[in-house]
Amino acid sequence: MIREIAEEPFVETFFDLMAEVELGDHFNPQFASHQQHVRKKISNHYYIGTKFFAFFDNDDRPMGFVGVLREEKLDGVPCIGQYSELLDIAIFPEYRGSGLGTRLLKHAENVSKEAKVYCMYMATYVKSHEVIAFYGKAGYVPVATMPDVHGPDDEGRVWMRKIL
Repeated sequence: MIREIAEEPFVETFFDLMAEVELGDHFNPQFASHQQHVRKKISNHYYIGTKFFAFFDNDDRPMGFVGVLREEKLDGVPCIGQYSELLDIAIFPEYRGSGLGTRLLKHAENVSKEAKVYCMYMATYVKSHEVIAFYGKAGYVPVATMPDVHGPDDEGRVWMRKIL
């Protein structure tokens, strides 16, 4: 079952998974700055209006989540409010490869379609070939690349988009 989840239960339930998404192998829970970084990232996402949806099994065990940010519409300005952005999507390791990521992505797209947005964007690291392939299979196409966004030793990010 997929349902929207508020900030406090999200932090409790998905902190480690969000740390994996945000910092990958660099996350070290022994560093207070790492813990603070992840908590601030989650708080900032909620502050700007990101909606997180979590997938739970029939026994209410958490399996994964998706975060989607929809640009708010502005009365009288038709070009505002036309997109949403997939900010984070993650599945606990024991459930990966079971189709849950695709189901969460479809849910985020449906939330966006219901809001009558034109397209959905997402960004990932250029070296994340499996992630790029996942989105490609779902109909996303690369639209921009920003090299070395995190410094000279970084491959950069690729932005992908799907017209909904």
